[in-house]
Amino acid sequence: MSDPVLTKPDRDSAAWLKVMKYLEGRLATLRSENDADLTPEKTAKLRGKIAEVKLLMKMNADVPVIEDENAKFRD
Repeated sequence: MSDPVLTKPDRDSAAWLKVMKYLEGRLATLRSENDADLTPEKTAKLRGKIAEVKLLMKMNADVPVIEDENAKFRD
């Protein structure tokens, strides 16, 4: 499965900005909880949640544009 790609207008939408704000707060909360003295099982569960939030936040990153070197020869 490939990572979903959001366009710049998608990332600039009010709805996505709200989602990102929520994810940032959620990540801070999970990291704070992870700093507590927890059992290995609870720590692993929190780290899994942190990884999932970070994965969602990656959707906000710019996707590099890769130019096709052979395109200039096809015209």
